[in-house]
Amino acid sequence: MSKLLLLLAVAAVAAGCASAQAKSPAAHTNLEVPPVPPRVIEALPVAAAPPEPVEDLPPVAALPPRPRPAPASAARDTTKADPKAAEAAPVELPPAAAPPAPAPQLRTPGTMDGAEAARQVNEVIGRARQALGSIDYQRLSSERRSQYDSARLMLTQADDAVKASNFELARKLAEKADVLANEMKGR
Repeated sequence: MSKLLLLLAVAAVAAGCASAQAKSPAAHTNLEVPPVPPRVIEALPVAAAPPEPVEDLPPVAALPPRPRPAPASAARDTTKADPKAAEAAPVELPPAAAPPAPAPQLRTPGTMDGAEAARQVNEVIGRARQALGSIDYQRLSSERRSQYDSARLMLTQADDAVKASNFELARKLAEKADVLANEMKGR
């Protein structure tokens, strides 16, 4: 029976190939190329007329000349100095400008100042240390020990970030360490 089905399938395929005819190629029409457009050369723009001269500005009042300091050799020779000239010579220096106040630290509206942020981060670090302190390291499996070590490393990095005033990073590290410690303590 299987030979008969195979023979019928081969006969059907052979019959299909025998009756198929190749289609004649479609007639292609040649495309007409449009003529090249004429070249138009534009003339250079005419240079604008030079601007009209402006009247001279009014003269600025001359500043009084600065008094020049006396040469060092004249300062040594005080016996010849005229006392009247010494009284007229003192020149008042302008008062020194006060140094500008340091600019306030820029922060986003949701962030606290340095002292408040450091206090909050230190609270989280303290909670995480307390949670890690309540865990018996010797009873932990090797996987749990690696998590414990990771939490301690995060706390060390959080301390370093607080010292560098990077409170956002310190808070994230401390929170991760706190979560790890609480998970280990809960199991």
